[in-house]
Amino acid sequence: MEFTLEVRNFRGLRRVEWTPSGVCAVVGPNGSGKTTLIDVLQLLSDAVSQGFTKALEQHGGAYGLRHFEAPGDEPVVFGVRRGTVQWTFQPEVSLGSGGARVPFTEKFLKDDTVIFEQNRESLSAGRHGSHLPDDRLFRHVPDELLLGTSKEDVLGLMSAMGGYRHHRHYSLPSLRSEGSRLSGDLALAKDGRNVFAVLMNWHNRRDQSERWRFVTDNLRTCFPELMADFSFPIAANIVSCEVHTPRGDTLTPGLLPDGFLVMMIHLCAIASTEEHSVVAVDEPENALHPFAIRQLVAAFREWSDKHDVTVLLATHSPVLLDTFKEHPEKVFVMEPGQEVLPVPLDKLKTRNWLAHFSLGDLYERLKFGAPTGVEEE
Repeated sequence: MEFTLEVRNFRGLRRVEWTPSGVCAVVGPNGSGKTTLIDVLQLLSDAVSQGFTKALEQHGGAYGLRHFEAPGDEPVVFGVRRGTVQWTFQPEVSLGSGGARVPFTEKFLKDDTVIFEQNRESLSAGRHGSHLPDDRLFRHVPDELLLGTSKEDVLGLMSAMGGYRHHRHYSLPSLRSEGSRLSGDLALAKDGRNVFAVLMNWHNRRDQSERWRFVTDNLRTCFPELMADFSFPIAANIVSCEVHTPRGDTLTPGLLPDGFLVMMIHLCAIASTEEHSVVAVDEPENALHPFAIRQLVAAFREWSDKHDVTVLLATHSPVLLDTFKEHPEKVFVMEPGQEVLPVPLDKLKTRNWLAHFSLGDLYERLKFGAPTGVEEE
């Protein structure tokens, strides 16, 4: 699913104009804003379901909202465009005796014409947000907008943003010791905590068989000596997982290598997506062998191509970058010193020059995405 994200003066992001599609890698030095970039989409996703005020509280609150070097007359802006429809926020922070206030303007535009606008003055009222106002836009949008010619475009944009998931910091120790809580979940939680329940539900439902096969087939490819089949024992309201090997052995989560569990959760994260949606995974290479990394990216591309899903991978892995040798336009670099970020790799370097090298070697040798003040090797 193709969309365009625009950000101005938010935390470490001075100016962003980004149109990713398919499977994309985001690279750059520590502190360059990779995680902030893909987390902006999560902030917007949370704003769909909870309103902007509560979403902002969950993403660090008002402190540091504005880029420290932004001129005083430049606003903080978030915008996402899909097709002819654009959704924008423009918050402002003001400090007073009652705490930090974050008034904001929210708009929908179609063909650059405003079709709905709301101005809200909302109070950032503490960490838990228990008495924050409900400022979800769709509680205020006139019925005539949703019933008009803009309905399909507006709802399509909101559905795509509302379904976004940024996966990171998986709960491996919890899965090993506690399993997953029994539930009817058909989509993976951001931290992977419900993965055993999700897999069991996919296995038991015929309409989820594609997701089940996607995960199990790729696990068998990456771990042929470990993976033949699954079973899911239940005790009280807890689901565990048993992996049955081709030799007939049974492995419980405590006996499984980290790489197997990480690969399983990554695959479930992608398989949980719906058509025309967006998903991000932070540092997917962690705990994985180079062969598994390459297989993982190939699996992501297979799912992305079939279901029009945009997959964003924030990474430092030279092995993962090498899987983009034929697609340097899908590598986006948070390149220090560039006015607009991220920069497609084929705009930083010519495709003809890149074709002579390993992208992973170039990244290791600091030919792109190097920390400020560090010389190229």
